[in-house]
Amino acid sequence: MHELAIATSLAESLIKYMKEHAVKITAANLSIGPFSGIDPEALKFAWEPALANFPGSGLERCILKIRMAKVKHSCRNCGSAFEFDNWQIKCPSCGRESLHRESGSEFILESAEIENV
Repeated sequence: MHELAIATSLAESLIKYMKEHAVKITAANLSIGPFSGIDPEALKFAWEPALANFPGSGLERCILKIRMAKVKHSCRNCGSAFEFDNWQIKCPSCGRESLHRESGSEFILESAEIENV
């Protein structure tokens, strides 16, 4: 389960930020693309075991808030741009099979909810 490694790496990054800015992080807001290879439920499940590696870090109350990102495509033929929940091949505007996937593989920490220490 590589989600445990991802959760551990995320925790390390958040701890570093907390130390640098003297804050506590209560929530991490993530955007995950459907083609990222990351299972959001497995990541949530792995979060608590990952935090167990950092006792006393201040992340004990931090929760993950996950938003699934839409898949963005652009048409190489007509230039139209679209968002879908999954992979598409045919352009809904011109009907050609000329779509280019622009996003959907991302794993982004969009923001963190913090408290001053």
